[in-house]
Amino acid sequence: MPAERPLDEVAARTSFARFRVASIVEGIALLVLVAIMIMRYLVFGGDGAFTSTSDTWTQISKTWSPIHGLIYMVYVVLGFDLWLKMRWRLPRMLLLMFFGVVPVLSFFGERWTHQKMESDLARRPTLQDEERV
Repeated sequence: MPAERPLDEVAARTSFARFRVASIVEGIALLVLVAIMIMRYLVFGGDGAFTSTSDTWTQISKTWSPIHGLIYMVYVVLGFDLWLKMRWRLPRMLLLMFFGVVPVLSFFGERWTHQKMESDLARRPTLQDEERV
């Protein structure tokens, strides 16, 4: 069995720092989107006296949805970068992407990913191991 290639701990930690920020921003952006959808469809969604207010929430929704989509794409790219740096298996990549889809899950997923990264860096060989000795 060939020896496992060492990870670059500095690159992995840098990548995780970017992913952490993206997770928080994505989590907030998704919560804002959910709040907008609630206002649009549940609070002011009916016909009648709230038609002009409903039109406002429709416009806000049409503006925020593509912004959120862009934020999610950045989150996916940064998650992919972390996944590559840590050389995780495909299911971990899919899980990272899923964390950004369910409201509030990105906050918990970021913590879970941090724990997994730390345990992997402690267990697997890194380029920086020689510098520590």
